[in-house]
Amino acid sequence: MATIESERNEELSSEQKARLDEVIKQAELSLQSDEELFNQSLAVAAEKEYIDHKAAAAANLLGNNYIVVAGGLVNNTINGSLTTATDIQHQYAGSVLIDYPNPLDPGSGNFSMGGNGSVEAAVLYFGTNRNRDQDCAWLLGFRVPQMEVYVVCGPMTNFNNLDWGEIKINIERGGKSGSYYDKNTGTQINASLASDPKTSRYFVTAYFY
Repeated sequence: MATIESERNEELSSEQKARLDEVIKQAELSLQSDEELFNQSLAVAAEKEYIDHKAAAAANLLGNNYIVVAGGLVNNTINGSLTTATDIQHQYAGSVLIDYPNPLDPGSGNFSMGGNGSVEAAVLYFGTNRNRDQDCAWLLGFRVPQMEVYVVCGPMTNFNNLDWGEIKINIERGGKSGSYYDKNTGTQINASLASDPKTSRYFVTAYFY
């Protein structure tokens, strides 16, 4: 993967800041309201014998080291679907319960992951930018319960040879939320994490532009 200069330390424009604020609010809202997605995830975890059925039925993992991360991805690129594939997805800790939406059509899609004590993963989506003149990619990485997120986007050529080790380092340098804007392609990705440690539930929200 080519080295990409991060712009996360630069001051965001008012529009970019508003977009990031929206994602932060949506992550907190989804954590509290998306009960069905968490219940589906627990049922899958029980079916795969990651947790016992009683824990799944109670939808409560108190006293259990198993945690669930639900995700909401929003495609705001306006130019059709974004796609991913298993070879551009990586799990450092934990496993997929509900697959990443593929394709990620305009609008939103959900996924979930679970793990004993921690979940850390990254996924790459690709498509075209708003001007329809470049093939682009958007990468999301996250880690819980440490509440670390990493995002980057830009020309697809920058992502031809993904270095999962480098991506892991960048995830673990991240904070609770992240924003990246690529000037050359006009693409942007924002993401944020929300948590409820009492129920071992976490939510990651990402918007693709």
